[in-house]
Amino acid sequence: MSAIAPHAVTVRLATSDDDAHVHSLFHGLHAFNATLDSRFSLADDWPAVLADHLTHERLHHHGATYLAWLGERAVGLLMMDGHTDSPLFLNRHWAELIALYVVPDQRGEGVADDLLDEGMAWAQDHGYTRIQLYVTTSNMGAKRFYGRSRFKPIQEIWCYDLPQASGLPSTDLACESAYAHGHNLLSNTRHHLTADDEPCKEDETTQYT
Repeated sequence: MSAIAPHAVTVRLATSDDDAHVHSLFHGLHAFNATLDSRFSLADDWPAVLADHLTHERLHHHGATYLAWLGERAVGLLMMDGHTDSPLFLNRHWAELIALYVVPDQRGEGVADDLLDEGMAWAQDHGYTRIQLYVTTSNMGAKRFYGRSRFKPIQEIWCYDLPQASGLPSTDLACESAYAHGHNLLSNTRHHLTADDEPCKEDETTQYT
């Protein structure tokens, strides 16, 4: 059997038959996120939340999930979503890149570029004039990749970790139910493309959030 040619990768829209691959790659992405900050760890019921998100996405065409394939192996994931901000703001709508991930042995081969091209095409086809995403400050590989892809920073999120609190924070159950039903999948975390700090080739980064 002849070997698969280098970069013989195809990108296509994920279907419900691909959900196991989406879950596996999504888990790999956020396992890496958790090494950057433990607060990025996924909740115990994350598979159900992700499944609800995918169902909502396919029913309402509110976003798109793409997989990159090397033969019959899924080697990359990209997830886009349509974002609507508060009516307080004049410019309320943009496309949000909520996940981009490439398996370690396929980094540096242009897979992330191919996935990003599909995401950009989806955003443009749906009338968006901006794509936004969130990158953890220490995720240097992701920042290099996005910089090469002509993204630029427009905002920073700062945090301060308080000492151990004596009580539990209050929970808005109405808002909590919205996330549980697959809308705004990652709105509470804002760390959507990850990359490790290993050197990367000029045409590709390593790992994304």
